[in-house]
Amino acid sequence: MKKLFLSILIGLFLICNVNVAQAETKRNQIITAITLDDSPTSVTSSAVNAEQSDSIGFFVDYDETEVGETLTADVTIQISYDGTTWIAGRFFDLAGGPATFQTTESIASDGTYFFWLHKDSNVSRVRVIVTGNSTDSDDTIVIDAFVVINQ
Repeated sequence: MKKLFLSILIGLFLICNVNVAQAETKRNQIITAITLDDSPTSVTSSAVNAEQSDSIGFFVDYDETEVGETLTADVTIQISYDGTTWIAGRFFDLAGGPATFQTTESIASDGTYFFWLHKDSNVSRVRVIVTGNSTDSDDTIVIDAFVVINQ
């Protein structure tokens, strides 16, 4: 009887340890060092597959060179259920926290802007759009963007 009980315990231990799924974090660059000037004035990231993600966060690095203009960049997102039909989306950021949806964030100084989608957003695909304001040939903004997905 003791051997049977011990065998059952070992079997349960092995079953529990074999079927445990490991969470995986993926980091991808979705915009690589794009300079916004007189052309182009905006950049759209590659599409990010957000299906089955536990959490998804975005980092936009902003580096401006001002000569005569005051520069800003607007960050927005678009969402899609199929990767073809895109509509304006909403996100959360550190200033508004998880209580306030943002549709646009204006960046005005060098640094990194962070925002995320709520885990219950039910978004299939998302892409980031950064639009420079008052950019020209010598007033430029260099944009990099990354996505971090926890699955």
